Parts: sequence; C-alpha cells; structure tokens
Amino acid sequence: MRGILTGVAVAVFAVMVAGADVVSELRPTIRDVAQQNGVDPVLMEAIIRHESANATSCAARTRNNLAGIMGRRGQRSYASKEDCVKHLGSILAKYKARGRVTVSQIGRIYCQTRSPWASYVRTFMGHIRRGRWGDVSIYNLPDQQGKS
Repeated sequence: MRGILTGVAVAVFAVMVAGADVVSELRPTIRDVAQQNGVDPVLMEAIIRHESANATSCAARTRNNLAGIMGRRGQRSYASKEDCVKHLGSILAKYKARGRVTVSQIGRIYCQTRSPWASYVRTFMGHIRRGRWGDVSIYNLPDQQGKS
C-alpha cells in the first residue's frame, strides 16, 4: 500500500511541476511594470519567486500577494496578481529614487529582518537569467540583445 501511495504522490508532484508556471505567465506584466518604473524585471521576478514560493504560498493563492507585501494589518490583498506586480514595481521605483538599487540595499528596507533575503533573491536572479523557468528574452536583457 505504501508503494502505491508513494507512486501516486510522485505522479501528483510531477503533474504540478509540469503544470503552468504562474510567475512565468506574468512575465509580460513584469516586463511592462519594470519598464514603466525603471527597475530590473529579473529582480522583480526573483522577489516574487522568493516571497511567494513560486506563487504557491497561501498569500499568493488567497490574496494574490506574490511579493510578501505587508500592510498595517498584515499581508496585503490584491484584486489580481497583476495588481500586486504593479505595486511591487512602484515600491522598487521609490527605493531607486532614494538611491537603494542593490539587492542588499533593497533587502534592508523590504525585508527588515536579518534573514538571508538578499542572498536568496540573488540566487533566484541567477536561476532566472540562466533560464530555469524558460526563456527570458521577453525582458530584453543586455546579454540577449542582437540574438534572435
């Protein structure tokens, strides 16, 4: 019986992994919001992937809060995932206007704990740039210009 249950669990996990990647599906929105706010789309996607456990966290599923954005009464709720992406873009634009542009500088304000947040976000950024979740040419990254 245990072997059957293990097989079923493995099959369910395989289907979940092979299923649509919610964050990758948001790349057009991430790109547009990043351009409008003058911020790095890879940074935005990395924050989203880290803060929402790749859009699987409770806040991502029930509140459309992909970025762990807090309000006065805890985790904020959004009408859509796109609305959360827009808010994240505006937050990062404010940080940039105040001279906070590195992941470490952003993390000190965004996360406000001594966690290895910046390290995790940088790791996600590397995975994104290397194509772990598919082609990122939509972001028009500098090392992709001129490639078809």
